[in-house]
Amino acid sequence: MDYSALTPGAKLQAEVDGVWYSAEVVTVSTGKSRAKAPVKVHFAGYTAADDIWVGAARLRSKLLKEKKEAKKPETAKKGKKKVEKPKLEVEMGYWAIRGLGAPIRMILEYKGVTYTDNQYADGQKWFAEDKPKLLEKNPLANLPYVKEGDTVICQSNSVLSYLGMRLGLAGRDPTTRFKNEQLLCEIFDTRNAMIELVYPFKKVNRTEAEFKESAPNAAAGNFGKYEAWLDMYKTDYFCGPKPLVCDFHIWEMLDQTKLLAEKIGEKTWFEKFPLCKAFYDRFKALEPLQKYFESPAYKLPCNNIAMAGAYFG
Repeated sequence: MDYSALTPGAKLQAEVDGVWYSAEVVTVSTGKSRAKAPVKVHFAGYTAADDIWVGAARLRSKLLKEKKEAKKPETAKKGKKKVEKPKLEVEMGYWAIRGLGAPIRMILEYKGVTYTDNQYADGQKWFAEDKPKLLEKNPLANLPYVKEGDTVICQSNSVLSYLGMRLGLAGRDPTTRFKNEQLLCEIFDTRNAMIELVYPFKKVNRTEAEFKESAPNAAAGNFGKYEAWLDMYKTDYFCGPKPLVCDFHIWEMLDQTKLLAEKIGEKTWFEKFPLCKAFYDRFKALEPLQKYFESPAYKLPCNNIAMAGAYFG
């Protein structure tokens, strides 16, 4: 392709995960290392940290022309046959609830990964059968886990970070990667607050009466920090123009809080957090996730009623 007419500042559209966004040219590289993606673009309304390099297939502009080249004489093809990279296939395991498993399931669906979802309905299958096998590969074996070949990753945020790295959902540059990591830690604090509310073995709510007293405040939402983050960066998703792994966990907790509010008849927290509401709707409309939202996995209890007696399932 002939990129010569794409000068800095030229307006065009650039594609990210199947969606076309308004953008402008930052620079065009002539280096060999950038041959497949020579155009750096900046998205309207986003920071420089979200700039990306793209090629002609991900650009729309009348300035982009097909280069006319003299026909080369045909020669016998030499060299090795290109070997296609095998598609990622994984196993995941978690209790038969949404809990910490929901963000993992959504990520795998979003990226079209072939996966086996091992849902443990009781402790026997996990503790007596599967955990001992995984301990041979990882002394930290616990739920949730992701297994790819002989690699077993455990601990919730490590699983999300691993999938982010393997699936291109961890951020393209250091600034974005650290935004993603901060948000993964922050949303875990939000999840812990929900756990303290709904499970009777936590100090905060040891009885159903204590739960009923605390639930209205929790249902009102504690998403001020997330609203402020979206207001500061003015991005469609928490780290830029497309979802990273943190968005999947944040969305799950927004959805759980919405369900809690509906259960106890409180006004939804959406009224106080319009930017979070816009994110919630935008995320739920993502085409690759519609199969998940229609699946039995999305209809699982949020928390473990059967084994742990959660007040809010």
